[in-house]
Formats: sequence, structure tokens, C-alpha cells
Amino acid sequence: MITIRDATMTINLELYRFFCEVAKTGNVTKAADKLCVTQSAVSQAIKQLEDRLEEKLFDRSARGMRLTPEGEVLFSYAK
Repeated sequence: MITIRDATMTINLELYRFFCEVAKTGNVTKAADKLCVTQSAVSQAIKQLEDRLEEKLFDRSARGMRLTPEGEVLFSYAK
């Protein structure tokens, strides 16, 4: 029997996997290529994770994405 909590945990693991890849590459496009998904899927996953945690995890710029202090803490646990 799968509970709501189990389903949420599965979703979160996918979000964390996307988060870690963006953190490692510093770039949504590179992360999407490594994960074999679209850029849009990665962007949406990061947004969903930020919304669920109510924290900004990345500083975004034209040069890529850098972890915020909160993102650094999460990455240390998620990797």
C-alpha cells in the first residue's frame, strides 16, 4: 500500500536529483542534458522544490546558477 507520504517522498527524491545536478553543473541546460530531460522539466523541478521548501536555493544570472547559502546547506545533505 502506497501512502500519500510515500508518493511525496518519491517526488521529492526526483526533485533533489534535479537540484543536485544543477548545483554540480551550475547550469540548467547542462543538468537537463545529463539527466536526459528537457530544460523546462529541470526549471520546473527547481521551482517546485523552492516553493515546497519556501527558500530560494539558487541565485540566477546570465552566467548560470549559483547556490544561495540555503542551497549550500541543502546540497550538503542531498548529495
